[in-house]
Amino acid sequence: MQATFRLLDNVDVTMRDGVVLKTDIWLPATDGASPVLLQRTPYRKETPFGSQYISALEFQTALRRGYAIAIQDTRGRYQSGGEFVPFEFEGRDGADTIDWLRSQPFCNGKVAMFGASYVGATQVLALSENPPGLSAIAPQLTTLRHDDTWMYRGGGLELAFLMLWIIESLGPDHLQRRMATMPSGARERATALLQRLQQDPAAAFARLPVLDNTLIELAPYVREWFDPEAVCGKQISERVDWTEDNKPAMLVVAGWNDIFLEGSLELFEKAKSRWSDDGAMPDRLIIGPWSHGNPSDWQGTEWLGYAASTVELPEENLAFFDDILMGRQPASPVVRYFRSGSNSWHAAPDWPLPNTTLVSHFLSSDRGSLDTLPGPTASAGFVSDPSSPVPSAGGATFLPGLLQGRNSGPIDQTTIELRDDLLIFTGEPLRDDLDVTGLVTVSLWVTSSAPTCDWTARLCEVDAEDRSIGIVDGILRWERGDTSAEQPVEVTVRLGHISRLFRKGRRLRLQCASSNYPRFDRNPQSDVPSTLAKASDFIVAEQRIFSGAAYPSRLVLPVVTAAYSEALSLHGLGTA
Repeated sequence: MQATFRLLDNVDVTMRDGVVLKTDIWLPATDGASPVLLQRTPYRKETPFGSQYISALEFQTALRRGYAIAIQDTRGRYQSGGEFVPFEFEGRDGADTIDWLRSQPFCNGKVAMFGASYVGATQVLALSENPPGLSAIAPQLTTLRHDDTWMYRGGGLELAFLMLWIIESLGPDHLQRRMATMPSGARERATALLQRLQQDPAAAFARLPVLDNTLIELAPYVREWFDPEAVCGKQISERVDWTEDNKPAMLVVAGWNDIFLEGSLELFEKAKSRWSDDGAMPDRLIIGPWSHGNPSDWQGTEWLGYAASTVELPEENLAFFDDILMGRQPASPVVRYFRSGSNSWHAAPDWPLPNTTLVSHFLSSDRGSLDTLPGPTASAGFVSDPSSPVPSAGGATFLPGLLQGRNSGPIDQTTIELRDDLLIFTGEPLRDDLDVTGLVTVSLWVTSSAPTCDWTARLCEVDAEDRSIGIVDGILRWERGDTSAEQPVEVTVRLGHISRLFRKGRRLRLQCASSNYPRFDRNPQSDVPSTLAKASDFIVAEQRIFSGAAYPSRLVLPVVTAAYSEALSLHGLGTA
C-alpha cells in the first residue's frame, strides 16, 4: 500500500530570541508544496487524543486531501525549550513559527491554524501579530480575551476551572522541568501539594487562602492570576487588537455548556466586525450543545438526541480550510446553532440573531413569582454565609475535571432549592412554546449588610414532573461603596447565552443567591480580597431583593418569534 504521509520528527524551529520549539511535521504523499495546518499545544504534541480528537481534525483525512500538518510543543512545554508563562509568548512564537513554515520547501506559503481551548488561544494571539501567510484559523471552545472570559466571570474568580487546569494539565510538566533549579524546600512543598491536590481535587478549591507561597511555588503564574494587586490579563487582552487589514478567515466553534462560551461569542463578534457589509464576510460560527471536554449527546442529565452529533467538526474544519485556501466563499450558513428543548439545529444570517425581542419577567418578592408586570412593592431576604456556600450544580462549568463534564449542563436543582440561603421565583405554565436564543440577564434591586458580596442567579425550567432543571447561571461581584446599607441599588447579572425551546406548559424559574461554589471562589463579604481571605475573614451578610414598580427586579429573556424560529430551522440536520 502506498504511504499517504511521511513524518519529520522533532524538528527544531528557532524563535526570534533563540529559543527552540520542537515540532512534528506530517507531509502528504505529494511532490509539490502544500498548505500547512498548524497546531501549537501545551499538552504534548505526540498525544493523538488532544492533538486530533479534542481539536477536531483527522490527520489522515487532511493528509489525503493534500495538507501538511505541523504540531508544536509551545514554549516551556514538554520537548520545547524556554520558560512557560501562560499566554505570554504565544503571539510572537506563533508568528515566528508561521514565518519558518513559509520558508520551507514543503509549504506553498499558506498556513491555517486549528485546535481547542488553550490551543485556540494560541491561534487568536498569533493572529494579533498579523503574520503574513496566515490565511485562516479555527479556534474551538476558546475566548477572545484571557481575563474576564477565561479567569473571571462578572468579577468572580473561575476557581474550579483554574485549579483543575493547574492540577490536571499545567502543573505536572511545569514542576518537573523546574525541579533542578528549585530550592529543595520549595521543591518538596510543591511536589507534596500537587500530589495532595491530585488525590483530592476538592481540597484545591477549599484551601484558604486561595493564594499562598506554596501554590506560587507549584505554579508561579498564579501570582498574576490571583493577586488582587495585579491587573489580571490586562497586557494579554491588549495584545488581542486586530486592524481592519488583519483578515485571516475564522471558523469559531462554541458550546452552550462550555466554560468559554461567552468568550467564543465575543470572539466571533470581534471577527465579523473586520468586514464591510458587502456579503463577502467568510467568518463562520457553530454553537453546539457541548461542554468543555464533553462533546457528546449527553449534557448534564439530558440526552439531547442523535441530532446533537449531526455536525461533524473534523469535516467542518477541513471544508472551511478547503474553501478559504482555494479562495472560495464558504457555502455554509454564517451561523449554525443547536437549540435544546427541541433538540434541533438552526441556521441564521448573523449573530446576535435578528428579530429577537427582549421580554421582561418581573420578580414578585412577596409571592416568589415571575409576572408579566411589576406587582406591589415588596422584599424578601436570605442570609449569606461564605463558610457554607451554595454548591455549584450544572451550567457552563469544568467540574469535576478534564474530559468528564459530569457536573456541566442541565442538572436537577431539587437539592439546591431545599436550601434557605437563596430565593426562588417561579412563573405560571407557559401558554405557548417559548424560543429563547441569546443573552439572558437579571436586573435586581438589592441591599446587603456587607461591604462587598456576590449576586448569583440561575434560570431553570420546571418540567411536567415539577423537577427544576438548571439551564444557565451567572455571577456579579459587587461592592456597596458609599451607598447606605438600607438603600436599594440596581445590579445586573449576566447569566449568559442560551438557545432553548421552553415547551408549552413548562414553567420558568429563577434562583437568586450570593454564592456558586466551587465554580466561583467564595466572597468573604469583608474588606479582605477573596484570594487572600482566611476563614476568620468570612462574615455573614443579610441580603434582600426588592420588587415592584419602584424596584422592578426582572429576568430579561431574548425571545425569537415563532415564525422566525421556524424559518431558521435546518431540517436536514434532524430534530429529536
